[in-house]
Amino acid sequence: MDSFLEVSVDHFDSERVAFLALSAIKGVGFETLRRISASEKSFQSVIELEDTDEVRSLLGQSELTKNGNSSQTWRDTRARALDNAKRRCQELALSNVSILFQGDKDFPPQLNDLRNTPRWLFVQGQTGVLSRPSISVVGSRKASQDGVWLTRYVGHWLSEFGAPTVSGLADGIDQVIHSASIDAGVPTIAFLGTGIFTEFPKGSDRLRRTILDNGGAIATEYLIKEGYSAANFVRRNRLQAALSRLLIPTEWAIKSGTAHTVRYAHDLSRPIAFLRTPVQQSLDWVPREYQPNNGFFTIPTEQDDFVEFVFKHLKSERRSKTTQLKLL
Repeated sequence: MDSFLEVSVDHFDSERVAFLALSAIKGVGFETLRRISASEKSFQSVIELEDTDEVRSLLGQSELTKNGNSSQTWRDTRARALDNAKRRCQELALSNVSILFQGDKDFPPQLNDLRNTPRWLFVQGQTGVLSRPSISVVGSRKASQDGVWLTRYVGHWLSEFGAPTVSGLADGIDQVIHSASIDAGVPTIAFLGTGIFTEFPKGSDRLRRTILDNGGAIATEYLIKEGYSAANFVRRNRLQAALSRLLIPTEWAIKSGTAHTVRYAHDLSRPIAFLRTPVQQSLDWVPREYQPNNGFFTIPTEQDDFVEFVFKHLKSERRSKTTQLKLL
């Protein structure tokens, strides 16, 4: 049979068009597409199948299950899905969104350290920034004054570090570090726990635009317009940990979303810099398994040790001879 997808649509090749078409079929979601990808079948080969029974076995409980068993039903479903995919291609292209598949040259190699590496990423903005040595800075949505101060303190060093930052666009610490990165003139990457066009949290669109206007990126593995899910945010945290060279949790607790990111970083052997101010409690509450090979710093007292720790794990040289940071 002739291919339905011989011509790319708005700079998206046939495999990406097929991926978007399958995702447009009701009942075909993230896990189904991930299972197809893991089976080493191409999305294009699936969308071009003529055997209705084989299609059903691959797509599971989709709209095909309800709409009859004829070949015509599949052909009609496929036609609608391909039309939907073409519209989505236009929408993505207009918003400067790329789809990176695992194995693509622009796919960030750091993510291959994960046992469950994402099979694809939607990336809005600069795809190349995802592969640069970076620093993840994460923390509480309900940030305290000390947490905000420590995060801004890290932000004041970013122009010296010269590395992009990674966070999650959430209220609190995440938005503070994104903004501090922009102020420091370094790109920042926001990993979402939703689809690429879902505004979460509400009111974050302005910061998203500023991130993109300043050479950063918005990234997610979730399908277009997928909404909020607590489980998705936990799963997202592994990407924040894996993408960067080191993690700095500026405010967190043992039972918190940030604790998942800390655990992922530990499991990936990413170094972690634990920070406190002199007025905060000692860091001896941090679980024992995280204590070897990581850094524990009282800021600003142990500023030089912290800075050297970061440079060591970024594997870069200090840009200047600065020895004392002036804080506002």
